[in-house]
Amino acid sequence: MSEAVPLVCICGPSAAGKTTFAAHLAEQLRGRGRRPLLIACDDYYRSGWLPSSRYGFDTVDAIDVDQLRMQLSAVRYRRLGSLRSYDMRSRKVGSRPLNQPYDLVLVEGSYGPQHLLEAVPISLVVYIETPLLQRLVSRLWRDVRERQRSVLYVIRQMLGEMLPGEQRFIHPLKQRADVIVRGYNWNLELVLNKIECRG
Repeated sequence: MSEAVPLVCICGPSAAGKTTFAAHLAEQLRGRGRRPLLIACDDYYRSGWLPSSRYGFDTVDAIDVDQLRMQLSAVRYRRLGSLRSYDMRSRKVGSRPLNQPYDLVLVEGSYGPQHLLEAVPISLVVYIETPLLQRLVSRLWRDVRERQRSVLYVIRQMLGEMLPGEQRFIHPLKQRADVIVRGYNWNLELVLNKIECRG
């Protein structure tokens, strides 16, 4: 059996900057000779799922846990030819080819890591913590511009579903983190050094 590829989990609240942080981290890792593979938990939203009456899509139940675990387990041993994808505008499931060499997996998301911490060996858990006002502005801008949602819909969703969902499902992840990165002043060097120490 081939040696398992290390997995780094980047988690935290909505619009905290997880995707951007993961991209910057991957760039720095490439500069150090590593070959990271980025996986977003958002790609594992369920197809045709009816939003929760309490949390909408801001809940761990919206994630196809079985697919997420199965694909990550296969990726760790380089036994997967394609990865799941999810279009946030149309809410349709698809796939993307996995044809790049990699020696490290960076998986990021708000919902999904909750299911991984006990089920998949994770080398490092990084929690991104960003002030609420910054996150609300970022999510409003992103969802209106990139996901074609109305301003009123996004505001209602943030106040009625996002914040309760974060309290219930995401904030507990902070206590499981090996590193807490605060604000947009990311300490990439600290995370890079911990990745190198842990393989």
